[in-house]
Amino acid sequence: MKAVNSVLKGTIVRLERQGRKRKAPVWASASEILSRGSSTRVEVNVNHLTRFTGKKQPIFVPGKVLGTGVVEKGLVVGAYAFSSSARKKIEAAGGEAVGVEEFLKRYPEGSGVIIVS
Repeated sequence: MKAVNSVLKGTIVRLERQGRKRKAPVWASASEILSRGSSTRVEVNVNHLTRFTGKKQPIFVPGKVLGTGVVEKGLVVGAYAFSSSARKKIEAAGGEAVGVEEFLKRYPEGSGVIIVS
């Protein structure tokens, strides 16, 4: 694990533990992606998210969600970080932008969660 930021490191550990505790490979995979170096860190635009899912299907981004593009349907998006414009666009379309902790509480088993990286 290369993370220097203590918040990032804690998030990576939380995802790893959730993956082992619940036997949910989706969280182990998310922790591995999030632990990559900063030069390969995941950044996804909101218009990219709309391609992956139907309304209210949970999406997890192990990185940052950026605000480029248009969101036309309500999405449930969990991510390590959101730009302010991404959060506004997701919520304006009737969706939810939630942090890692809240997302893990809602989907502890990772069932039906799509990881976008």
